[in-house]
Amino acid sequence: MIALLAAVPLETSLLRRFLSPCEVRNCGGHELYLGSRLGRSVALMHCGVGKVNAAAATTLLLATYRPAAVIVLGCGGAFPGSGLGVGDLAVAGEEIYGDEGALTPGGFLDMEALGLPLVRRGVQNYYNRYPCCPWLLEKARNLFNSPARGRFAQVAFGPFVTVSTCSGTLAAGEALARRTGGICENMEGAAVAQICALHDIPFLEIRGISNLVEDRDPARWNLKAGAEAAQWAVQELLNRWHDRKESA
Repeated sequence: MIALLAAVPLETSLLRRFLSPCEVRNCGGHELYLGSRLGRSVALMHCGVGKVNAAAATTLLLATYRPAAVIVLGCGGAFPGSGLGVGDLAVAGEEIYGDEGALTPGGFLDMEALGLPLVRRGVQNYYNRYPCCPWLLEKARNLFNSPARGRFAQVAFGPFVTVSTCSGTLAAGEALARRTGGICENMEGAAVAQICALHDIPFLEIRGISNLVEDRDPARWNLKAGAEAAQWAVQELLNRWHDRKESA
């Protein structure tokens, strides 16, 4: 089974039609859509906005089904200098908690600087950074870096940054991008990546750009375009999943 997680239904309207007919189950208070693509089971869940909702829904999903992989999708805000515009596609190479740590007179200290791992798995400690699954990332690179990437003017691969408070000013976005090297901001991805790291589940994140990280101006946003870009990309990835054989 492949699990798909998005914050809100706006971000999955095309995918739910793509997977139709779906069985809809109640999973701990969440609607869980069960469908299939090319003979492989697919589970789609809306986790709600924010880190806590994302971590709770992921834990529930993994405890109930233990999928072969988890893919987070939805809208994201592109950082200055990323080269991305509204409707473009971003694929995470890693997820980073942007604001887990401490502010000090000398600057921001992340969890590694504080000596406080968020996840311990064997001899591996995870702090603010969580790499995406290498073979899923390679599959996405092969698919979206090719001439067949089709509808996207730009596709970027790089770090995503998860925050509790979105960067609503250009200055804040520039500072966060400099500190993390991130290309895209969101509110859920690192929390899902953390739970997947804890349980050793392959993780990938794909987002369509709905807005630029600049002085906040919702009139310049296009949530529909961002959501559709991410969904189109996930559909293509599911259609090519047979390129690597994995157990369901």
